[in-house]
Amino acid sequence: MAISRFTSRFKTRTDIMDNITPNNVVQANVSVPHGEWKPASWLPVVWQNEKSKDYFVISSGKVVSFDASGRVVPSGLLRRCLDASAITDVIIDYDANDVAARVIDITTGEFVAAPKNVDLEAFIDAAIDNGWLLAAKTNDLADLKSLAKKFISAPVGICAYDVYAWAGDDPANLHFTNYQKQHLIQFFTDIQMKAAHVANASALTEAQGDLTLIARADLVAMPRYKGLPLSANAVGLKLAKPAAAHTSRTPFVVTMAGVTPRHRSEPSLVAKNGDWYLDDEASILIMWDEDGTGKPDDLTSVTYYHYEGAASAEATSDQEKYIHFVGDCKPGDFVTFDRQSNMISLSEFSIANSAFAATAAGDPTDAEIKAEVDRLRDALVARHEEEELVVGRVMDIIKEPRGLLERVRTGFQGDEFDASAKMPGSATGGFSDMITLSAEIQTVADQIVVVNVKI
Repeated sequence: MAISRFTSRFKTRTDIMDNITPNNVVQANVSVPHGEWKPASWLPVVWQNEKSKDYFVISSGKVVSFDASGRVVPSGLLRRCLDASAITDVIIDYDANDVAARVIDITTGEFVAAPKNVDLEAFIDAAIDNGWLLAAKTNDLADLKSLAKKFISAPVGICAYDVYAWAGDDPANLHFTNYQKQHLIQFFTDIQMKAAHVANASALTEAQGDLTLIARADLVAMPRYKGLPLSANAVGLKLAKPAAAHTSRTPFVVTMAGVTPRHRSEPSLVAKNGDWYLDDEASILIMWDEDGTGKPDDLTSVTYYHYEGAASAEATSDQEKYIHFVGDCKPGDFVTFDRQSNMISLSEFSIANSAFAATAAGDPTDAEIKAEVDRLRDALVARHEEEELVVGRVMDIIKEPRGLLERVRTGFQGDEFDASAKMPGSATGGFSDMITLSAEIQTVADQIVVVNVKI
């Protein structure tokens, strides 16, 4: 008798014409996301091109967000709303350029007819009236800020190039007949970029008595100066703030009584009364003192620019044109953005260990405990909200000039030429365009900040 060892089962294919799961991948690499991105039609003009006379509303390198309708807007609008101290704080400033460029007035839906300001209350009203916010509004400041976060998103990327004022939604409705140089735009979500470093616009003056003395014995013992042939009369004076370098844009001024100060390019060249050298990286001023143990007797004060507490200038015409990094920072810092969509270091946040106020019995009251708990809760909420607005990390701080560029002979050197005409090299003192062009509108010394953006 035959024995069958075949135990498998047959199955007939029935899926030849069946449905399959649709492809749900748009793109694998989203550093340049795919989409039909368009700028908002109501964005005010930031600057105008001198040659073509075209108007631009967002500059290359600026941090951008979406509004509730999906249009691209500068993230600085969100910061202006969140920083508002009153419902009457101005969010948008329409001027004569907006009239000429035929920008859409967010409050009317028509072309801007005359210069006007749009405050926080009117800004949120306009978002509701345009159907971009489906919410009831009160005139409470906190409520308006909450609605602003629903209208303007957290950052979505970095603008890839300069964005023209919106030309119109379709060929039949162009703001200027048959004139449209740009339609769709693009932004980056994962990129390494650089920006000129902006110092505080207000120079700080410190009197001799305010400077912290570093005697020569302590100065030469510092690893930073160990081995340098410092004069026996050289002393250090520690500055109170992180100093910007001594440049024509951010001059360091030493004031002395009866002595003409002389800037030296190296600390070892400080050799006589009045000589000084600024170590801006360490915020230490090295000067000549008669016996090398005290502060120079003839020194009256020093005036210098510094990075602490710096802020972007309020936008008027070209002041918002270039991307900048504003204020003090160090490699590794988290980066967020300011009112002009520039980059700033996320301020170090700490919860103070404040003690409860002592009562007659020595113990905090229930009301004091509740107040302290509320304060800590609000602080944690504020910290969480700020972290949501982080766009990247500081990777490096580059000091210029680099590579002996200042010794490369370049054209258009002279005070009669503006910064836009001078070629980087001897004409600019070795500084690149990123610094020299920014110097016309911002306080930029000699530093470029490299930021790794990842959103």
